[in-house]
Amino acid sequence: MQIISLLMSGLVFLMWAFSMFRVLFSLRRRAVARTGKTWPGPLDTLHEWGIWLREPDFQRERRQLLLMTLAVFLLGYLFFLSATPNP
Repeated sequence: MQIISLLMSGLVFLMWAFSMFRVLFSLRRRAVARTGKTWPGPLDTLHEWGIWLREPDFQRERRQLLLMTLAVFLLGYLFFLSATPNP
């Protein structure tokens, strides 16, 4: 059971990491296009995060990332419970 739990946790984490990096690179690409700077600063990045958090166009990405984040935490907790020795 522990092996299956570990594999599931690893798979969900890889999916989460892929989605998170996809969002981060998308935000950077949008900041570069908006500002024209090769290396946008922290304020430009925060501006793009604000747009990403508010705009309805990104609702699906936000929901998907939230659900995967919750799944990573839940599976990590379940793996911790299964790996803890019982008295």
